[in-house]
Amino acid sequence: MANVLNRATREFLPSVHEPSYPVQDWIINPDMSAVVGYPSKYWVVTGDAVTLMDQAERGAVDAAELVARRDSEAGQLANVEGVVRAFMLIVLDDRNLLAADINDVLTVMRTGTSLADIKTKATNLQDSPIYTEAQLRTAIRNKLGS
Repeated sequence: MANVLNRATREFLPSVHEPSYPVQDWIINPDMSAVVGYPSKYWVVTGDAVTLMDQAERGAVDAAELVARRDSEAGQLANVEGVVRAFMLIVLDDRNLLAADINDVLTVMRTGTSLADIKTKATNLQDSPIYTEAQLRTAIRNKLGS
């Protein structure tokens, strides 16, 4: 029985039947003392030696993972069948509706010649709708696939 480490994937397997692991792909009984306590993503395999990346290299690995994770999260907004994207589109629609309402109010205020004129113009503005949870679910369902 031996411990083995895959040279490419850095998969470490303890106490395996050694002949099942060819030496061109696996290091047999590697010295793992330099990497104890660190995830394999920080290990460097050079020949039969296993070393630990320095702090700057580990930081670069972590930064790249963070970028990839953020890209993946943001990528959900492109999934036309995704609930996250559907919800985002509803929020965007509602935000644009709110912006239009605010712009209408500002226009009334800017163009009003008196308080009475502003009140008259404001009377013509529409109230913003208030939605129920059921209406939101229906709106999300209707946005899926769009």
